[in-house]
Amino acid sequence: MTKYFVLSGDDALRYLKQRDAGEAPDLSEFQKTVGKGDKFVDPAAVVKLKSEMIKLRKQFPATLRQRDQDGGRFEQQACEIVHRCLSAYPRETVADIDFWTWLAVAKLSELVEWRFGAEGRHAKPENYGIGKRVENLLFRLWLRGELVKEEKAKDPYELAKTGDQDLWRSHIIRQGYANARLVTKALLRLQAGKLAAKRLGIDGVRELAKRLRRLRANVVFEYLTAGQAEALVLELSSDLVPGK
Repeated sequence: MTKYFVLSGDDALRYLKQRDAGEAPDLSEFQKTVGKGDKFVDPAAVVKLKSEMIKLRKQFPATLRQRDQDGGRFEQQACEIVHRCLSAYPRETVADIDFWTWLAVAKLSELVEWRFGAEGRHAKPENYGIGKRVENLLFRLWLRGELVKEEKAKDPYELAKTGDQDLWRSHIIRQGYANARLVTKALLRLQAGKLAAKRLGIDGVRELAKRLRRLRANVVFEYLTAGQAEALVLELSSDLVPGK
C-alpha cells in the first residue's frame, strides 16, 4: 500500500481560520500521511489535475456571482478532468474523504474560493469537505464521473456532464439512491433526452427525487437491471410536468 496525504475536518478548519486571519500557517503541521511504504500515490496526477483545472478556469469569468450559471458550466467540464486525472489512484485513497479535504485545501483552495467565495467572504467550509463532508467540491466532481462514466460510449463522460449543479448536488449526491448507479444513469438519461419521455423541469426533477428516495426504503435499487431502472424512472415521472 502506498502513502497519501490526508487532512481531517478539524485540522482543515483550524488551518483555514489561520489563513483567513491573514496568518501564514504551515500546512505540514496540519496534514498527516496514511498508508505504508516509501512511495506516495502518483504526485504527478495531482500536478496535472491542478494544471488542467487552472486552464479550464481561464475560460470562465474571473469572478462568479452568487448562483452564477457559469459555475455550473464549469463543474460540467471539470468533473471529467478530476475523474480522469485521478482514475489510477487506489480505491482506498479516493474512498477516504480526508484525502479530498487535503486536496481541496492544500492544492486547489484558490479554485474553491473562486467557485464559492465572494468579495469580502470566503467559501463556506463545507465546500472544502468540512462539516458536510460530501459537499467537498473536488469529491463531488470526481463522484460525477465515478457514478456514471460509460467506458464504451463515444464520450464516456456524457452523462456526468448532463444536468446542472443543482441536479447533481441536491437531487443525486444528497439522496440515498445515488450509489445505485443504474438508477442514477436512468435519471440522467431522462434529462439528456435519451428516454421515451420529455426531460423534466426543476419542479419535476425535485418531485422525482423525492419519489425515488421514498421508494428506496422498500426497493433494493442495486438489484435492478438497466432496463428496469429506466422503466422505474419513466413510471415515477409519467405524471410530472416536462420542462421547456
